[in-house]
Amino acid sequence: METTLRPTALLAGLFLSTTLALPVTADCIKVIGTEGGGVSLTMDPAFNNLNDDSYQQNLVFNRLVNVDADFQPVPELAKSWSVSTDGRTWTFALEEGVTFHDGKPMTAADVVYTFRRLIDPATGSPGAGLLGFLDPAGIVAVDDHTVAMTTRDVVAELPLLIANKYTMIVEEGATSEGLKAKGVGTGPFVQDVYDLAQDTRIFQRNPSYWRPGLPLAECIDLKVINEEVSRIAAIQAGAVDLILAAGPATLTTLRGDARVTPVPAAAAGGYLTLSMQTDAPPFDDVRVRQAMKLVIDRQQIVDTVLLGNGVPGNDNPVAPNNPLAYRPDAIARDLDRAKALLAEAGHPGGLSVDLNTADAGPSYVMLAQVYQQMAAGAGITVNVVNNPADSYWDLIWMKKPFFSSSWNGRSAPEALAYTFTSGAEYNEGRWKSPEYDALVTGARTETDAAKRVEMLKRAQEILATEGGIIIPVFFVDTAVLRAGCTGFVPHPSAAIYNYETLTCAD
Repeated sequence: METTLRPTALLAGLFLSTTLALPVTADCIKVIGTEGGGVSLTMDPAFNNLNDDSYQQNLVFNRLVNVDADFQPVPELAKSWSVSTDGRTWTFALEEGVTFHDGKPMTAADVVYTFRRLIDPATGSPGAGLLGFLDPAGIVAVDDHTVAMTTRDVVAELPLLIANKYTMIVEEGATSEGLKAKGVGTGPFVQDVYDLAQDTRIFQRNPSYWRPGLPLAECIDLKVINEEVSRIAAIQAGAVDLILAAGPATLTTLRGDARVTPVPAAAAGGYLTLSMQTDAPPFDDVRVRQAMKLVIDRQQIVDTVLLGNGVPGNDNPVAPNNPLAYRPDAIARDLDRAKALLAEAGHPGGLSVDLNTADAGPSYVMLAQVYQQMAAGAGITVNVVNNPADSYWDLIWMKKPFFSSSWNGRSAPEALAYTFTSGAEYNEGRWKSPEYDALVTGARTETDAAKRVEMLKRAQEILATEGGIIIPVFFVDTAVLRAGCTGFVPHPSAAIYNYETLTCAD
């Protein structure tokens, strides 16, 4: 497993091919993503799925409420909010003087429409499951610049729960068909050239942006380069200005290179996963799932796969160094216990499983290879199946019993609900636990902060013990800027990209 990239001739050749694929766009800052959306790519926030959707949607749209690096709610289009004494009505005061890119003033009606559309079953948004506490009749415009949300039950952290990647504000009347290829938002950049066949996406500075003096860049040229070596060569040569997320090999190769500046996020947020579908043998036996988790040396994966750029995980989406984590230490490797569990499950001689992966995200293949070696110690033969990256999300992800994936960082309440509750759109493990569901749902309405934390911790413990998802590590997202470029800091949630202060001196 090679983790550093040394062959200079290879780099030179890849640089040539990369620059030929990156036509010059005068005055535009050239931004490179690492995960392409392919045919599924959309400008519609209601259907934001892969990171490539977030790359472009954050250019064009704003949220009502956003989250900071500590996953606490912060104002965006809502400049402030308050809650009624009974805890059921939240009132949001909107920024004034905000216009959409077509010149239409943004009003409370647009906010009401956005949220009603998201939770409407006819829309079919995967974000609806995160907003099930909202009542469409309770979302109303008090006046042009005030929105009220009244819920059936108390929702203790409503501003935090509505701050997700689906809740970017769209115009009243906007449709899924219209938004698929043309996003009209209130954000810092206006969609200009959008030719996916030619891999050309250009976004121009919004001259009427509601935040004075922003954005700093005149335009953004957004592309995706899947191959890590090609991304490295391109930024070293000055062909690109910003790599949105750098894998460990990139950071190692570029360490000390005066031509670039790595900029890490404040904390580890996103996480790598190995997902076992619990309705498919042998993963339908909880003892097998537990054994598959116990073979891992989590700190070693941080050291080898992430090259130190992360923290160990405990098979749930809340990192051990988070105050809300159910335990502060990493689950220890225990091969003897893993072997005993396999024997109890009817596999005394071990078992053989296929692990599907691809270069569809940083470190996917390397994690699979390291896991293969670790699992062998318990008699588990892991056959690593390396699939084509360009079709991985359509043909492999969630369609094979055991596969690689990764997820963006989220607040604990959102993360625990998003991919792990029984009815979640992206329940990768097809795992269902009524007790877990009740804890996650109940935490939303629990007004006692201490009790709410205990409910979330208990849910994590159940998930780690019984669930079908292995989460061995959390990674630190690191952007790489070309020397002379400043103003971009990656967020612990890779679904949030703030381009407002991005600028390049030359």
